[in-house]
Amino acid sequence: MKRISLIISLVVLFALNGAAQIDNFRFGLKLGPNFSWAGPCSEKVENHGARLGFGTGIVVDYYLTDVFAASTGVEFAFCRMKYDFTDYRSLDEFLSEEQVMVSRHLKSSNLEIPIKVKAKFNVADLFDAFVEAGLGLGFNLKDYVKDEYELHWAEYKSEFYEDYTNQYRAFQPSIIFGFGGEYEINPKLSVFAQLSYHHTLSNAFINVLTDRTGSKLFNNFIGIEVGIMH
Repeated sequence: MKRISLIISLVVLFALNGAAQIDNFRFGLKLGPNFSWAGPCSEKVENHGARLGFGTGIVVDYYLTDVFAASTGVEFAFCRMKYDFTDYRSLDEFLSEEQVMVSRHLKSSNLEIPIKVKAKFNVADLFDAFVEAGLGLGFNLKDYVKDEYELHWAEYKSEFYEDYTNQYRAFQPSIIFGFGGEYEINPKLSVFAQLSYHHTLSNAFINVLTDRTGSKLFNNFIGIEVGIMH
């Protein structure tokens, strides 16, 4: 968390400095809930609906024209999921492992740097609509899980969340789509709301786990965000 705070603080400082020098440069803050789930492209992974999480971040826009802007920033997302996947488990360290269906509760923390193109259109007096699309450079920070499975008619259930970050890739690029609306309060300040969809382009499991089990995981989440722009 200290590293995340430092990165966000540095981006804010650069944005403030840039805003004082570049007329077409804008920056903002956003936050809101998200809903995440295991992707439909998964192999041997069954999703158990969307789970509620939270996200926040900094928006940095540079308008190339009155309509089009290059958009980036720093985003932090705390996502939760529940899904089933195949893995090898044993109820005793002295017994051989067998392949079972594991039901996993996942709490994941991620940092993402989006690289997007935004198009903004005037809809009414002081109100603009916008759409955006691009790529996200995602960095997996921490993954905590609780597993449940049955083996030989015995049931195993984790009592606490454990750190399983080493089972997930550190770099997880994604594709991003979004749309929303922005209302101008005054020439230097506006508020906005948006809906964004994020889908990872690569398998979130590390190669060792995928090779061992045949399972693949593709993360998805939808963010519902509100914020301010300067």
